[in-house]
Amino acid sequence: MSSWTGVSKLSLTLESGDDNCNIYANGWNRIGVTITVEPTDDDGDSIDIDSRYLAGKLWLIDYVNESTLTWKGSSGWSYTDTANEFTAIPDGPGARTEAMAESDGTRHVTFYVYCSPGVNRKSIGVRVQTDSGDTFTSSQDGDFQSKVTLSPRAAVTYMRGDIDWNYSRATTQESGNTKYVTTSAWNYYLSLKAADNYFVTFRAHGHCSDSGYDGFFAWDITPDNHRANFYGGYVWYREPHTPGTGEIVNFPEGNHWWDYADVYDRSNPERYLCFTWVHSTTGGNGWHIPNSGPLNAWQGYDTPKIVAWDRYGNTGTFWVDGNDITRELKIFDRQP
Repeated sequence: MSSWTGVSKLSLTLESGDDNCNIYANGWNRIGVTITVEPTDDDGDSIDIDSRYLAGKLWLIDYVNESTLTWKGSSGWSYTDTANEFTAIPDGPGARTEAMAESDGTRHVTFYVYCSPGVNRKSIGVRVQTDSGDTFTSSQDGDFQSKVTLSPRAAVTYMRGDIDWNYSRATTQESGNTKYVTTSAWNYYLSLKAADNYFVTFRAHGHCSDSGYDGFFAWDITPDNHRANFYGGYVWYREPHTPGTGEIVNFPEGNHWWDYADVYDRSNPERYLCFTWVHSTTGGNGWHIPNSGPLNAWQGYDTPKIVAWDRYGNTGTFWVDGNDITRELKIFDRQP
């Protein structure tokens, strides 16, 4: 078997097919850079090299001074071999390319570049080392001159004015059961207000995760009318977001009542975070507590903190106020 001693082709391109693009300097946005290599032997003939093995023989470098970009770094310009959920070109396609081989022996390996705030525009080349120890570069003064250029954009922080926060009536399983309980529920939807961008993932903090109370964060059983009115708030935080039902807080002791609301009942549920506000009225001598789980007092609330990421890794942080649960759900870009 011929040994690998040279390369007859060494080039770089973006997944879009271009040689330049923007990138958000937020440490999350990743841009796929595809390297094309044709390994050769001593006679200059093309030879077959496994793509995974080849990837370990490649390094992304600064096109001008040939310094190496940081492998899986946390600052400056870095790269990795793994795409993430924020792998997308701003104003361009977000396709991901896998390592491939052509019939002539040419190999394609894709790395993913990202950068932290404060970096400057970067032209990127590549270095390859053969099995014989010979090194070839695609750089300004190298054996080849192919490059890609990435221009950093400032990271975006989303505020209250950048999001939609709207609501509509929710369907509940026991909504027609008026003999004992009358329920009104409304779904609130947090989404990004943008024509060509959207949130792709959310993290919520400050809610229950107990069985039967998953996502529960606020309640008030008002003293008027013999404690007949129950108000509650829920965040349906689990991913992936799929249409289904969310259990409304149950009353296993005394009232023996529970209900379910339809959640994620809009198209593209992965692009928004769903909350439910509910008002339930019971007859007789009102709601019974203490109850099992967190509902063991007449009133209680938290203020869930929500972090949302767009498709490029830009973020917004919001708080939903549970203190006003008897009226509505309100969202803020600062902690109330």
